[in-house]
Amino acid sequence: MSFTRIDHVTILAPDLDKARDIYCNGFGMSVDQSRTPISKINPGSLPDVNSLLMPIAEMCVEFATPITEKGEAYEFIQEKSSGGIHHLCLNSDNLTEDIKHLESKGIKIRSDQLEGWNGKTPVLLDPETTFGLQLMVCSSEDYYPHPAYRGNGNFNGMAHIGIAARSYEEQKFLWEECFKLPQDFTRDRGGPRQTNPDGTPRLGPDDPVYLKEFPIGSCVIEISIPADEDSGTAKFVAQRALKGAAFHHIGPWSPNVHKVIDQATEYGIQQIGAVPEPGLDINYVAWFHPKTCIGTLVEVWNRAEPH
Repeated sequence: MSFTRIDHVTILAPDLDKARDIYCNGFGMSVDQSRTPISKINPGSLPDVNSLLMPIAEMCVEFATPITEKGEAYEFIQEKSSGGIHHLCLNSDNLTEDIKHLESKGIKIRSDQLEGWNGKTPVLLDPETTFGLQLMVCSSEDYYPHPAYRGNGNFNGMAHIGIAARSYEEQKFLWEECFKLPQDFTRDRGGPRQTNPDGTPRLGPDDPVYLKEFPIGSCVIEISIPADEDSGTAKFVAQRALKGAAFHHIGPWSPNVHKVIDQATEYGIQQIGAVPEPGLDINYVAWFHPKTCIGTLVEVWNRAEPH
């Protein structure tokens, strides 16, 4: 029994057409119309929504918008008018046993989910027991999107889902002990503010954090812990992670970060910071502002896995 991969990350949007426009035309993704036809109202992972699924390797990004003036999705958009990440869903190869293990560690199913739950369908966990994170668990399924729905090649996978947190110990307990995802200590990195050898600031956003990684499938749960009290992540944690953690960003993997930048910025998506010109580095990272990405900070990179 184990959690094998990420099933989906759900981004709630005030306008589903706008979300599709940005992520398909701006970033080069595609809607899996075999599962969520654009011309229809598609039920989603939350009640009272219309949803679209955009495959990215073995998982999906689910975009959903409320279709009634009630319910969880509607209340989320009322609070966060630009939208944002609502929850992350993990696949289990034995949902019954994995739920038992989670409960043995103090993680509970949300009380509003218990009535009528058959033990097999996807279910949301109580964020009071997951340090404020909205996490869903579901049974594993074989999902292989048709090549027509894989986009234009800008994104080959989801490198990581970024979570900002106040405490490494809390997150290590959550992901390693509760979800049984061993930490990859070879990926520990980060620290105080950095400069180039000549004393100039490094290109890109200056946001000193300590980074910890917990791999799942071909993706990673990446935990950012502020290295000082003045960084953007520190302020984010103070404002958003009141129970310990909050979703911070998504990190698609791209074979050509500069191609993504060209397409996205031409389409009006705002880049944060700058990236070295092609050929000046090996690994490239580009950030895109949440106000132009449905309330979601997007980090695109091409970091290779170690041999």
